[in-house]
Amino acid sequence: MNLFTAMRVFERVATLGGLSAAGRELGMSSTAVSRHLKDLEDDLGVRLVNRTTRKLSLTEVGRNYLERTKALLDEIDELQDSARGLHSHTRGLIRVSCSNVLGHTRITALIPKFLQENPLASVEFNLTSRYVVGVVEEGYDVAIRFGDQSDSALIARRLGEVRNYVCAVPEYFATHGRPLHPSDLTDHECVLSNYAKSIGTWPFLGPDGPFSVPVKSRVSTNSVEAAYQMTLAGFGIGNLPSLLVDDALRTGRLGAVLDEYRPASSPIYALYPHRTYVPAKVRTFVDFLIRELSSDMI
Repeated sequence: MNLFTAMRVFERVATLGGLSAAGRELGMSSTAVSRHLKDLEDDLGVRLVNRTTRKLSLTEVGRNYLERTKALLDEIDELQDSARGLHSHTRGLIRVSCSNVLGHTRITALIPKFLQENPLASVEFNLTSRYVVGVVEEGYDVAIRFGDQSDSALIARRLGEVRNYVCAVPEYFATHGRPLHPSDLTDHECVLSNYAKSIGTWPFLGPDGPFSVPVKSRVSTNSVEAAYQMTLAGFGIGNLPSLLVDDALRTGRLGAVLDEYRPASSPIYALYPHRTYVPAKVRTFVDFLIRELSSDMI
């Protein structure tokens, strides 16, 4: 048994949640993956993975072994890269999770530029509406997200920020009037989204500093794109990022209010696991995003 190969196979099976997924990534058949896993368990004399016909799950020993295995494999990768002199080069697959709105409006267009600058790298780019993604558990190198990340257990590097607009269709303001102060929002129907973890209150910056006001609505959503569509349909007032509403504001389909109170912007972060060794490919990718996104508010 090749212990290093068996450990790598186990780590991929545990992280990706299946023999087939691990096999595809490692270029092995499911049979070969299963054999390496069994050899490792036989060598240790313990069961690491519970197998059923429908899913795999780690035993308690397997969970502990996985944590130490990941740390050891990271150390081995660092040693190999150092010996090969690869710290100055970006190569290999980078697995990226990104929120839908950021992906569709900005990040997707940057990926080809990154790949052109780094011809030895490749990117697996997955979009999701989920605010929370298990970066370590799901095998991602980097996650790109809106909103405050102060409670994250991951390393969070600020990439830039997106301006928000409090806005509605002209017909809504013609019927219900325009709020003149953020506190007036309590008299209006609002469209709530929780992408910035502030559902139920909206933050502003006034002459006396930052403050928040409660808002009400008969609808809330976990998708900022859905909140945009409902605002555009005339349901009420939305608090939406410029990435989505710039064109509608420019053409007059939406009108903005309360700009003098500067609706709080939404920071963008790159999140990646705490490690003694941060792979060169991750460091280069995050530095690239900072370069492209941090020059001004988007």
